[in-house]
Amino acid sequence: MKRFMLACCSTALVACGDANLEQLDTTLAEIRRTPGGQVPAIVASLPDPQPLHYQHAEARSPFLAPEIVSSAERLLLPEASEFVPDLQRVAEPLESFQLQSLRLVGTLSMEGRQMALIATPEGNVINVRAGNYLGNNHGRITRIVPQEVTIVERVFSQQQGWQERKAALVIDE
Repeated sequence: MKRFMLACCSTALVACGDANLEQLDTTLAEIRRTPGGQVPAIVASLPDPQPLHYQHAEARSPFLAPEIVSSAERLLLPEASEFVPDLQRVAEPLESFQLQSLRLVGTLSMEGRQMALIATPEGNVINVRAGNYLGNNHGRITRIVPQEVTIVERVFSQQQGWQERKAALVIDE
C-alpha cells in the first residue's frame, strides 16, 4: 500500500515539474503591451414612473378591529342608549391622552374636597376632581380616595352600542 501511494505522489510531482512557462510569459507580455480600450458606457433607459393612486383609502383599515367605529360614524348612529356621551361638550386637557398613558401621582384634600394629581406622558402634572374627564374614551372621574381614582368610561361597539366600563388609576409604589 505504501508503495502504491509513493508511486501516485511521484507521478503527480513529475507531471507538475517541467511546465512550459515561456509561452505563458510571452502571451502575458503581449497582453500587457496592447493598450486597454475604453469601456463602453451602458445607459439604461427606464420608463417614467407613473403615480399610483390608492383606491381604498376611505375603506375600513384591515388592521383595526371590526367593532371600532370612528368618531364621525358615531355621530350618525341613533342615540338609543342612555350611555351616549355629550359630544358637544368642550374637551378637557386630559382627554387627549389614552388612559393607560396617564399616571396617578398623588391625592390631596383641600377644604373637604378630594383632588388627584395626574401626570401626563410629557411629565406635566394636572389636578383633577370628581366629575372631571380624562382619557380618550369619555372617561369621567367618579371617586377619589387616597390611593385610587375611579373612572367610568363610555365606549362604543357595533354589537352593543354605547356601554359604560369602569377603570381606575392607582398610585404606583
